[in-house]
Amino acid sequence: MQGSTSNQGMFWSQARELFEQIVSWFDSNSICGLENSQIESKLLENG
Repeated sequence: MQGSTSNQGMFWSQARELFEQIVSWFDSNSICGLENSQIESKLLENG
């Protein structure tokens, strides 16, 4: 069971890192001026 727990922890840490990158992107100036469709495309590409 220990191996499974370790793999789950690694999965969640990778997912959390991606989530934090997306939040950071939303919080940056680079999103200003983009249309909703451009934001959605970027999320689909990276998320």
